Amino acid sequence: MIFQKLTMLLSLFVTLSLYSNDKITLGLTGVTLKEDIVTLMNLKNYLSTQANIDVNLKFAKSYSIMESFIINESVDIAYVCGSTYVNLSKLNKVDLLAIPTNNHQTSYSSLIIAKENSSFQGLFDLKNKTFAMSDPDSNSGSLVPLYEIMKKGYSKDSFFQKVVYTYDHGESIQAVLSGFVDAASIDSMIYQAYITKNPEVKTHLKVIDQFDDYPIPPFIIRKNMNNSVKIRLQNALLNMHNDRFGKEILHAMAIDNFIKPNTISYDKIDTIKQFIINYKSNDVK
Repeated sequence: MIFQKLTMLLSLFVTLSLYSNDKITLGLTGVTLKEDIVTLMNLKNYLSTQANIDVNLKFAKSYSIMESFIINESVDIAYVCGSTYVNLSKLNKVDLLAIPTNNHQTSYSSLIIAKENSSFQGLFDLKNKTFAMSDPDSNSGSLVPLYEIMKKGYSKDSFFQKVVYTYDHGESIQAVLSGFVDAASIDSMIYQAYITKNPEVKTHLKVIDQFDDYPIPPFIIRKNMNNSVKIRLQNALLNMHNDRFGKEILHAMAIDNFIKPNTISYDKIDTIKQFIINYKSNDVK
């Protein structure tokens, strides 16, 4: 009996020693609230502990930079916009690792926000106004409002007086609060997380328009990652809601839980991207 226990402990020690040699880099983009560095460090520590992997963080200012990080393999897994996943999937560089749910849905919204005391009631009240977008390739922060105005025959330059790219949803919110811009397009999950962290600003902002039912930003992983590492990371994400520490992180990120990516499609975002690419300038009003 003692010999069996010693054998089991030795086997466990060897297994843990092997796992402890695994190192990965987690890439974070504008789909996280970057000002909440505590939550992002907690996410890193949670994954390190639960998957028994040395996890490093790497931030990218833009989605295009994150794409290059994944292509050159300086990032192994990443929490990205659906648009980024579409681009990398077409290059056959990544797989879906886990999908967050928000309000028990695997979809989210593009919100158009303005100051509470403004007269704006919708996106099309913003003709000739200043507008903040997060990233040129952000679905909720750029592509959706562009898609909506282009369907009416406008371009970005013919509709808005000026567009400012903040490269961060939190910065877009701040741009509206400070009066630097009249309105902004925001990821609904980040807006929820921002209001949770800064409840006092809720009375100063209003959602003037909402475009729903877009596939939610996913966690992705490089295709050539070690399968054992992939399984351990996926299991850590899938079980976060069952762990007290993990649940606190999820709440701060406006996520209910993670699920396997078996039933989600990003074709809707791809369709929007192709529409914008193919938009003809001579159709502009």
